[in-house]
Amino acid sequence: MSQSRIDELRMIDPVLTTVAQGYTNTNMVAEALFPTIQVSKLKGKIPVFGKEAFLIRDTYRAIKAQSNRIPPSDIDFITFETKERDIEISLDYIEEEESPDFSRYEQRITKELVDILQLGREKEAADLVQNPNNFNEELIYEVNANQAFDDYTKNADPILIIRNSAAKLRSLIARYPNTMVIGDKCYQALINHPKLLERVKYAGISKVSRNILSELTDIPNVFVGSAVFSNDGINFSDVWLDNIILAYVDRSDRQLRSEYNPSFGYTLQREGKPEIDTYYENGGKIKVIRNTDNYAIQITAKDAGFLIYNTNHIY
Repeated sequence: MSQSRIDELRMIDPVLTTVAQGYTNTNMVAEALFPTIQVSKLKGKIPVFGKEAFLIRDTYRAIKAQSNRIPPSDIDFITFETKERDIEISLDYIEEEESPDFSRYEQRITKELVDILQLGREKEAADLVQNPNNFNEELIYEVNANQAFDDYTKNADPILIIRNSAAKLRSLIARYPNTMVIGDKCYQALINHPKLLERVKYAGISKVSRNILSELTDIPNVFVGSAVFSNDGINFSDVWLDNIILAYVDRSDRQLRSEYNPSFGYTLQREGKPEIDTYYENGGKIKVIRNTDNYAIQITAKDAGFLIYNTNHIY
């Protein structure tokens, strides 16, 4: 085989792949709503959960009594199809020669490539869960002008709205949400809201934080979506708008997750992804580093999510 042919071969880089698979950008919160599970094929079927999947059954049995038999649940399935995403950067051999530590330079580039794909995943997830059409019509709430979170002249109580929404979710699936994702503009309105500051000032707390919001709402996992994106590299917009998503999510360890665990949603990711490979061009003078991911983001329990939207009316 000629050297020119070898130069064109694609080679998986195990070191950079390990970097990519272990790297997490803390600004990204899509994983909080759509935890990742591995799948072995591009297409397949996963169960869709209704209300009965979240019920807590009566399992007590008295001495010599009959066992608590229940009818088997009807399981509906939906088809998923993962899609490939990739991005690459090319390096001249002179850059390699001039770099004092080229391996660390490659790792920095790898993280940059991972950031790009993770931002795409973040935007995809945000668009999915900020669309009221993707929720049960009983599980959406639009904040009107008289309740605006950022209009402190009103007498609205954002915590009451959140708690009432959580109670509505519980009325359908018998469980409170365990996860809350808040858009940054909504979060900024909340942490400066007079009613919230009033609630905490007697505890000697001067500001509201994610932990305080967790305590006030009884939702254990609170995340703030602060990622931004740009279509032209000049103007930036928020990925997460002035919305709040409440959801019951499978929060088990990654190795214990399964598509058979009831959860608002999952990211179905091909095994071994993300993956970093390299190949050469121009007779070996150009080295290309490429990041490839392959996944599908899927809502698997429509009854397990609640959308509070349009919370701000001033900014």
